[in-house]
Amino acid sequence: MFALYDAQSGARVGRLTDKQLQALIGWMEEESSEDREYYLTAEDCDLMEEQGVDPSLIEVLRGALKGREDMDIRYAAED
Repeated sequence: MFALYDAQSGARVGRLTDKQLQALIGWMEEESSEDREYYLTAEDCDLMEEQGVDPSLIEVLRGALKGREDMDIRYAAED
């Protein structure tokens, strides 16, 4: 499992399975192979939903946004 964090506040905002993380990485733009931080928008969630991305991943991401239009998220392996 992986923890998902609000990159600005450092607050944990969700958990991802390996499969969900791979779907997120496949969707988001990586600046490098070491990238663990992504810019997420509400529009990204809508587009993911339209393209049939795992609904439980979209639910986690929308929960992280908490009504905001955008945010930076990062992930880390859980202990």
